[in-house]
Amino acid sequence: MKRIGVTWKSLAYILVGNLGLALAMDCFFTPNEIAAGGFGGVGIIVNSLLPQISVGTVIFVISIPVFLWSYFVQGLSYTLSALLSTAAFSVLSDALTFLPCLTQNKMLAAICGGALYGVSGAALVRGYVAGSGTDLLARLIVTKVRHLSLGTSLFICDAAVIAASVVAFGDIESGIYAAGAIVVCSYTMDKVIHGLNKAVVFQIITPDDETSERLSRVIMEKLDRGVTMIPAVGMYQRSDRSMLMVAVSPKQIYEVKDLIHEHAPGSFVVMLHANEVMGEGFKGLDVTVPVKDISDRDKM
Repeated sequence: MKRIGVTWKSLAYILVGNLGLALAMDCFFTPNEIAAGGFGGVGIIVNSLLPQISVGTVIFVISIPVFLWSYFVQGLSYTLSALLSTAAFSVLSDALTFLPCLTQNKMLAAICGGALYGVSGAALVRGYVAGSGTDLLARLIVTKVRHLSLGTSLFICDAAVIAASVVAFGDIESGIYAAGAIVVCSYTMDKVIHGLNKAVVFQIITPDDETSERLSRVIMEKLDRGVTMIPAVGMYQRSDRSMLMVAVSPKQIYEVKDLIHEHAPGSFVVMLHANEVMGEGFKGLDVTVPVKDISDRDKM
């Protein structure tokens, strides 16, 4: 039977991620009147014009079309997590209003709140659970416009909300701080999502095949990393050579260097920094792929 529920792990990601979002709103954004985008920003605008309508109600109602889109793109399980995430964000935001404002410096509030927003949103993404509001909308957009990064997509969505808030409140300065918060959020989210799986790729041209075999064996045994041998030609002397390619974590850089000096002296080595590596030994994350496709692929 196909599972349509939400796991305890997903619930944990939903709680932790939305708790961070709620803290950013209640401790930094709301006290300093920084409408840093999101459906929460839309809720604030509507509530200021129609006080009888709560912010949470606005967030949930305008999220309904996004839920429907999520169902067709991401599947039922992910959409259920979106519903839970939206509810958690609304409840936690209201429940934590008693917390004090941590700073009255709007610039500092925009930076700290934006960073906390970005880290919390990235936690939801890395857990393959839905955020709420424009977080979910941005993730749906990148499944269709795949040349956009998640941070850029989120920035576009939130920029529209910020522009609307400037028009509604007539306060350009708050809009500028809100835009700054969104920039910090987008940058932080991209760095957390793609930066936690950084790697270093070594391209090693050894003097001979025997050295290549020896070095490959040592790297695989001592570092537990796969090695690929690629035929190469030295154009200066037109000689056949072998190039080894191996991806390792940053903390293994010096171990690889030591092994090269010990077992393959005289090798020509190029070291490249990779933003992300996907495959055995590395857990990558492609946010442009619908979650239901990832689930189906993992079952194969």
